[in-house]
Amino acid sequence: MAILDTGWEQSIKLIAIICGLFVAHVVEVVVYAVVYYFAQLIPGVGELPGINYDGWVDILYFSFVAYSSLGAGDLSSLGWIKILYGLEAINGLVLITWSASFSLLAMNRMHFCQPCSESSSTE
Repeated sequence: MAILDTGWEQSIKLIAIICGLFVAHVVEVVVYAVVYYFAQLIPGVGELPGINYDGWVDILYFSFVAYSSLGAGDLSSLGWIKILYGLEAINGLVLITWSASFSLLAMNRMHFCQPCSESSSTE
């Protein structure tokens, strides 16, 4: 119940931070998707079998899967583009975990759950 006593101002700040981080991750995925799209136009770089390059849905899906380190079995890459796929997975893992740490630090700095810490110290 103590967390419900948190002020609206703090909640709005936290929601803004989380939405901002989410948008930043989506932008990063879109940047990688653009790179995948143009990389397949360069001979010898590699390809993404089963990806339809006429539309962006398949390329974005591939990029989201790589960024989130989901590793869906229906997707693969051939050639040098495998390196980009691996780098995107590492980059996504690092940035997603950093976002979680940043959110926690922001909550601590805002004293987001001040009533929680006060109730636990009085017991």
